[in-house]
Amino acid sequence: MGGSSLQLVAYINGERVDATEMAQRPWRDLVKHPRYAELVLIECGLRAKRVTSHMGRQYFAHYPSLECPVVHKSESPQHLAMKQALKDRINTAPGWTAEVEAAHPERAWTADVLATNTDGRRLAFEVQLSQQTEEEFVRRSQRYVDDRIGPVWVVPKDFDWFRVQLPMIVTGFGKTSDLPGDPAELMELLDHQPLLGKMARSGAIVDAVLQPRFKWPHGTPRHQWYTIQRLEAERAEAAEAARVKAAQEAKARQLVGQEEVERKAERDSLFAVQAVAPDVGAVPAVKAGMNVWASIVRCSGSGHPFLIWRLLEPPARIDLRPYRPGPESLDRVLVPVEAWLQAAGGSLVRGKLVTVNRPGKPLGFACPTCNDLVQGRWVSSIPNSKWSAIAERIQAEVDVSRPPEPGARPGPPREQTFRPQMVHRPTRIEEGHPEFIGPRPWALWMSEARDATEIAARQTAKDARAVRLREISENPRYIGSANGFRFQCSDCGGTFEDDNEGIHANAQCLARGGRNPAGSWR
Repeated sequence: MGGSSLQLVAYINGERVDATEMAQRPWRDLVKHPRYAELVLIECGLRAKRVTSHMGRQYFAHYPSLECPVVHKSESPQHLAMKQALKDRINTAPGWTAEVEAAHPERAWTADVLATNTDGRRLAFEVQLSQQTEEEFVRRSQRYVDDRIGPVWVVPKDFDWFRVQLPMIVTGFGKTSDLPGDPAELMELLDHQPLLGKMARSGAIVDAVLQPRFKWPHGTPRHQWYTIQRLEAERAEAAEAARVKAAQEAKARQLVGQEEVERKAERDSLFAVQAVAPDVGAVPAVKAGMNVWASIVRCSGSGHPFLIWRLLEPPARIDLRPYRPGPESLDRVLVPVEAWLQAAGGSLVRGKLVTVNRPGKPLGFACPTCNDLVQGRWVSSIPNSKWSAIAERIQAEVDVSRPPEPGARPGPPREQTFRPQMVHRPTRIEEGHPEFIGPRPWALWMSEARDATEIAARQTAKDARAVRLREISENPRYIGSANGFRFQCSDCGGTFEDDNEGIHANAQCLARGGRNPAGSWR
């Protein structure tokens, strides 16, 4: 271990011997010194010898075959060359003298190069070519500051990520760099200097640091380090406090949201609990061209009772999909609803049909008193037991003009069809035909006919289509839309447009046998 340590200074009987200050002849004759055998390294006190490299550099090293218990600072030839260059440069400055490997009397520190001015100022130049932590930079720098010595670091590259500001001379010269023929060449290295904020040569920065006007405004390394640690601790505490606060706010929002969900669920449940099936025992269902089911509910705001309704029998299980009124808003549906309410008497009223402010502008029920909207999921949550039929579809009158089909058995006479008064926009198919709810017939353009035979054929087809559309519109099973172009089957809820009833029937809508007078399947 000891044999690999190269030093620039050794001692003979307590007298300092500096290899950098010895000329070639005295250096060669050093072995003739009467007390050469007492030449030792100061750190361990073990015998040393002089060594001359192949490039003529002069060092001291352990005497061969010695086991040294001290871990000496390992210095590369590049490190030693930089110390030589610094010493020579400082000694050229007026009023300054430099000493390599200058040690504190109590060995508290050993400076690579200690520069001393005649006015008493001292600077410690530390050559640091290997990796070192920022904390170690601070610790070693503060040792010099405690003895009123200014530390100056000579490094290969700028440590711009350091939080502590220290005087640094950047050379670009590292442990693996080529050794110069003359150490003075190291003072001509050009690099970006953080002390000046621009490119400059190493020797020029050494000269600038030696000037009396050079001041260090950033404070001592220890003060800077403690300030940084305190600020980081404060930031960490603030971040932790912010994290705790955010977690508490998130938990509070979660609790509020949970309470809102619970209140919402309670309100939803209360709506279904308060729903009541209309008493069809006391007030029987009215006769109409469709089945209408209803339930008496209360608004969520003031608890006002009102009637809501639907055309199809409620499902045995609760439907999870929000319910929205569709054909329930048509005038011909409202007629039996109003008829049942009139028969029931009292103050019960039907709900309002309003447009919901959502995409598609769907319809919804609302309280007629306070305008509170009834959520579609509430309607869907009402159990089957709380719906009653307030309107029943009656059978159509038997069509005596149509002969019975071969093999058909005569059935019981059908009841007379009851058709409630319907409010709609009058639409005339052509002169002499009655008004109806349904689509206008498509034109069969006569101008496109090529001869009288084709004109007659088109007129016959046009008349037949008008009759067919009138039959569909007058069929009590079908509910016409407001625009007259779409129909809904009151038995199955299926819809079809214009006279495409065949498509509807082929979809296996209720096949109850026989045909009604309009010719559609029932």
